[in-house]
Amino acid sequence: MIKSGLKIGIVLTLILVLPSLFFSAYEISNLSKNEAVIDSIYTGQLESVLFSLNQYSDDVLSGWANQLERETDDIETIITKNYSIDAIGIKGVSGLELFAKKKIPDDSINSLINQLEIDFASNLKKIELLRRYVNNGYRKIEALSNSFPHKSLFAFAAKQDSVQVSTVLLLLDTDKFIRENLGPKIQMVAQDRFYISVYKENGSLEVFANINQGVEDKNIKQKKAIWLLPGYELGIQMRGNTIEDLVRERTRTNIILLIVMDIILLLGAWFVFKNIRKQIKLNQLKTEFISNVSHEIRTPLALINMYSETLEMGRIPSEEKKKEYYKVINIEANRLSKMVNKILNFSRIERGKREYHFSICNLNNEIETILENYKQHFDQNGFEIELKLADKMPELNLDKEAVAEAIINLIDNGMKYSADVKKLAIGSSIESAYVRIQVKDFGIGIEKKDQPFVFDKFYRVTSGNLAHKAKGSGIGLSIVKHIMEAHNGKVELDSIMGKGSCFTLFFPLK
Repeated sequence: MIKSGLKIGIVLTLILVLPSLFFSAYEISNLSKNEAVIDSIYTGQLESVLFSLNQYSDDVLSGWANQLERETDDIETIITKNYSIDAIGIKGVSGLELFAKKKIPDDSINSLINQLEIDFASNLKKIELLRRYVNNGYRKIEALSNSFPHKSLFAFAAKQDSVQVSTVLLLLDTDKFIRENLGPKIQMVAQDRFYISVYKENGSLEVFANINQGVEDKNIKQKKAIWLLPGYELGIQMRGNTIEDLVRERTRTNIILLIVMDIILLLGAWFVFKNIRKQIKLNQLKTEFISNVSHEIRTPLALINMYSETLEMGRIPSEEKKKEYYKVINIEANRLSKMVNKILNFSRIERGKREYHFSICNLNNEIETILENYKQHFDQNGFEIELKLADKMPELNLDKEAVAEAIINLIDNGMKYSADVKKLAIGSSIESAYVRIQVKDFGIGIEKKDQPFVFDKFYRVTSGNLAHKAKGSGIGLSIVKHIMEAHNGKVELDSIMGKGSCFTLFFPLK
């Protein structure tokens, strides 16, 4: 049976559990890949937003360059209209012509021109490249390194005529440019879906944000440099759940679902395995039951057959011997009848068709009747009976035949498993709400590990030499338990190995 159960367990594991575990392991290993794909999709979307903002800032500067090329006579108007432009310089053959905001003091104009000349000289390579571009029909705006704090200096080349090329310098207040030009565009792009911020100094300082840090917590990690503004970055993050939150939540959900599925399959496999193992054990017990019953029935049948044949053939000369044979035949027939009745009663119990006929009776009287009927059986087997009955036994509503069957089953077990001390102690008592009937033997006892199972059908204790040799069907105690349940009572066992067992029947007073 153990080997069969082990095989079934292995098969169930292979069929149900292993595929699920392999699938779970595969899914968990693929989660990181799947989340990487999701992350790359979100990253691509966010980068496209950042790209559009970068493109917009480039378009703003290109628009100013177009205006300057068309309206060179009205440069001051362009400066006035654009809050972020501090100065515009045109560098030609004759030198640097500067147009500045009116708020700049006159005494600062010369120092501003000198500083622009210095920055112009330090960026000659870039400027020469810009001039070469414009000669080839392509205008490009380039950010120049400068010595103005919090300012950005841009340059592009413009043709004055077919020969002369001048360089236009744009000096911008960077923070003002971001707020005046990029701010509205950021607000339009962000709407209620994103946090978008502009940072400088390697992301340590926030210059502009569509939502202030104090209003909602932000943890922007997706950042891109602004093409035309060195040292400045655009950062973006989804509002509500971030990419990391979405990925983490999805991963956690998938793992939990996989674990739950695995647990359900494991429990299902364990349940199926347990029931199959129980069924195998039950089938084995049934096989043993049939074997034991066949053996027990064969013994009285053989005796009856042998004695009846001897009598039939007339080989017994004396009447006294004949009476002895008749007596043996009668005893074995009664024994056989009891076995058959026990099996039939068990069959009715199994099918739920056993009927009980209740009537008012006194348990003390029933016990005395049983012992009187069994007196010859006790004497033949050398058993001493110690009887202690309660003085005043209340009458109870019982099925006398069923209760007698339960008590007889306990007596038979006590005699069967008694070794050297052939003694039974039978008694009755009243305890709180119950009438107790005790049948105690002084035999081999029952091990602790077997005690929880002795009332199960077909279960037989086989540990120990005497228990192994003793024959039985394994249904006696199961019948006792059913009879007590039909009387709303219970049966309990108290046993010590080597000292005997005591079975107690509890009958409710009401």
